[in-house]
Amino acid sequence: MDTINALLNFLKLAIVTTASQLTWLLGLLFIFGLLLYVLARFTRATFAQYIGPRFNIFFTGWIGTPVHELGHALFCIIFRHKIIDIKLYNPNANNGTLGYVNHAYNPNSTYQKIGNFFIGVGPIIFGAFVLYTAFYYLVPNVNDVFANIEIQIKWLTKGVKGDFSGILGSLWGTTLLTLKSLFRPENFSDFKFYIFLYLSLCIASHMELSPPDISGAWRGLLSLIIFFLVLNLFILGLEALGLNSHFGKWWSYVKIESYATGINKWVGLFGALLVFASIVSGINFAVSYLALSIYNIIRGKKPINPAW
Repeated sequence: MDTINALLNFLKLAIVTTASQLTWLLGLLFIFGLLLYVLARFTRATFAQYIGPRFNIFFTGWIGTPVHELGHALFCIIFRHKIIDIKLYNPNANNGTLGYVNHAYNPNSTYQKIGNFFIGVGPIIFGAFVLYTAFYYLVPNVNDVFANIEIQIKWLTKGVKGDFSGILGSLWGTTLLTLKSLFRPENFSDFKFYIFLYLSLCIASHMELSPPDISGAWRGLLSLIIFFLVLNLFILGLEALGLNSHFGKWWSYVKIESYATGINKWVGLFGALLVFASIVSGINFAVSYLALSIYNIIRGKKPINPAW
C-alpha cells in the first residue's frame, strides 16, 4: 500500500509540476489570445453589420494579414515544417479567408508535432514583437514609454510567478501611465507617430487566431503537454532515486526553473506587449462601435449587437 501511495504521490507531483510550468510559460498567451480574438471578432461584426465587411478588411488587412501569416510561416521554418503554399494577403469572398499558410510535417516527429502549437499561435507571438519594433523606431518618446512598460513587466512577472496580490490595480495604473506617456500632445506633431498608430491598429486587429489556427494549436498543445510530463517524470524520478547527485553542478542546467529569471523577463515583456495590443484592439472596437452606432441612430436605426 505504501508503495502504491508513493507512486500516486509521485504521479501527482509530476502532473502538478507540468501544469504549473505550462501555466507559467503560456498563461498570458492564452488569456490575451482569447481577449484579442473576442475584440477582433466584435470589431469585424460591427463593420460587417453597419457598412459591410470590406472596409475593415482592406483598411487594416493589407498590413495586418501579412504579419499574421508571417507569424505562421516563421514557426513553420523554426519547427521544420514544409511550407506547401503561402498567401500573405489574398482576400477570398467565398470563405472569408484573408491569407493562409499551408504546411506539412512528419507525424512521427515529436518536435514537429509540438511545432503545431507554436505555428498556430505564431501570429500573436510574432505580432507582439512587430509591435515592439514599431514602438522602438516610430514613437518619439520611446524611452519614457518603455520605462512605464518596464514597471508593467515587473508586475506581470510577479503574476506569472504566482503572486497576484494587487496585480490588477497595479496593471491598470501602469497601463494608464503608459497610455498617458504614449499619447502626450508632443507626439502628435511627429508624422512617425501617426504611422505607428496606424501600424499598431492594423497589427493588433489581426493578431487574433482563426478557428483553423486554434485547431492546429490544440493538437500541438497536446504534444507539448505530453513532452513536459515525460520530461518531469524523468527529472523527478532521478531526484526521487537520488541519482541527480551524480550530475553535480550540471544538474541545475537540466531543470527549467534554473532559467526562471530570464524566462520571467521575456514572459513579462511579452505580456506587456499583449496588454498594449489588447488596448489598441479595444480602442479600435470602442471607437468604431460608438461612431457607427451614432451614425445609425441619426439614420433612425437601432444600434447593433456586435456579439451576433
